[in-house]
Amino acid sequence: MSKADVKKKSGGNAGDKLNYGRTALIGFGFMGCMLLWSVYNSFVPVILRGKLTQVFEGTSGFAQFLSSHSWLSWVSVALIVNAIMTIDNIFGVIFQPFFGKKSDLTRSKMGKRMPYILICMPICAIFFCFVPIAATIRAVGLSILLMMSVIICFNFFMSVWRSPVVSLMPDFTPSHLQSDANAVINIMGGIGQMVGFVVGSISAAAVGILGMTELSAALKAKTNDLGEIVDAAGVPILKDGMVQYVNYTPVFVVTAVIALICIVVLFFFYKKNKQYDLSANAAEKAGAVEAKQERIKIKNLPISKAEKRSLLIMLAALFLINNATEAIIPNFTNFANTTLHVAPIYSTLMMAVFAVSLAAFGIPAGIMGRKLGRKKTIIIGLIGIVIMFAIYLAVSQLLDPAPDGGVNKFTWICLWIALVVGGAAVGCVNINTLPLVLAIGGRDYVGTFTGYYYTATMSASVTGPILCGLVIGLFNEDYNFMFLFCAIFFALGLAVITQVKHGESSDITEEDIKQARMADD
Repeated sequence: MSKADVKKKSGGNAGDKLNYGRTALIGFGFMGCMLLWSVYNSFVPVILRGKLTQVFEGTSGFAQFLSSHSWLSWVSVALIVNAIMTIDNIFGVIFQPFFGKKSDLTRSKMGKRMPYILICMPICAIFFCFVPIAATIRAVGLSILLMMSVIICFNFFMSVWRSPVVSLMPDFTPSHLQSDANAVINIMGGIGQMVGFVVGSISAAAVGILGMTELSAALKAKTNDLGEIVDAAGVPILKDGMVQYVNYTPVFVVTAVIALICIVVLFFFYKKNKQYDLSANAAEKAGAVEAKQERIKIKNLPISKAEKRSLLIMLAALFLINNATEAIIPNFTNFANTTLHVAPIYSTLMMAVFAVSLAAFGIPAGIMGRKLGRKKTIIIGLIGIVIMFAIYLAVSQLLDPAPDGGVNKFTWICLWIALVVGGAAVGCVNINTLPLVLAIGGRDYVGTFTGYYYTATMSASVTGPILCGLVIGLFNEDYNFMFLFCAIFFALGLAVITQVKHGESSDITEEDIKQARMADD
């Protein structure tokens, strides 16, 4: 083997520079993944709420069963919707690690990862498109049954190809360049997410250009809790004596097409550049499997009792904080629709404001963590979130509505400020929590403490939406109380994190932190 071949297989030397163009092309896979999730989390809760509200307010056997058993009064549309929206998190915990490891051992002409991506992503896109199609069926029971079948299949196939598509970057990138490459991948994912926030408007414009004016108008129309198109007074608009519902199929089809284009770009890139895949090294060809690192129990960690206490307190704070952040995602479009009377295709633009604010404050939040201290920066962020959410909730409940029955102008102003300031404040928290946890354990236990961190956050991604749905249901489906739930959990996290006494200084480097963040991608 020539020196050039050796260098190619080893991934080069420590002085090599990252190939940003190649890395960005790899990121098209993650971009397509985040695009699908963005639209799924924005529109599926709205569709589910419409269908389930018909069940709860109708004369079905399920509705009669609930009404005849008072002890089930806590079961609400919001609770069931949020419970369904946790399926992706549950499947992610169960299936993503399995198929990630499975792809490590796969051998094919298309490499280790591409078979999973090329087979499962198109299947995933098909199920994705059938979610709104199933919702168009007038028989409510059958419609919900088909929707749930499609949602479960979609989430399963997403779990199959997500880990392989993320693992492509390490396959093509030498270890000493992976932190920088991960930043590029995350940017591509962020672009996918932002496209998802505007794809509703794109879809409405596209079907309008194609001459489907009614479909375009419906996507922009005001709706009630049942998903019925209504006029300015909230009265359902009839056509041929029939109530009209919004059909979100164009949004899902356009999203699926864009995601498939992303995968096509990835496919041709891989076909042309598979010689740069560093994963087929001699050890793997010999069939060697990397040994699993033994999980160390907290009580057996070689750190002081005070440090163990700080770790446990920090993990509890993370769980509380992430219960709040994870509750916002599946509830915001329903909040905008029912409270603000904003069509879902426009409410996603509001989510984009929050996301941009969070991303823009990432670097300043890191600087604050180094200058002021991680714990202080997190506390500042949590205080800002609690204040903004509490102000909005107070204003929305105390001020009278606008003359047309909608939200008054001052409440709107408070909401926009809460979105912008809240995004920056969440950035202060998110950027500094992982470094603080890692610093408690030190450099020798980065992997172990990263595992603790993601166990706490992933657990919250399951419980947060369910608990928030329960609260919203208890307040008669008033989605304003999403902010009450979030403010309470952020405040609890704030109270708990003040008791953390360690994590400010250690031998942890920025490189260690970047590598740890890559573990969740």
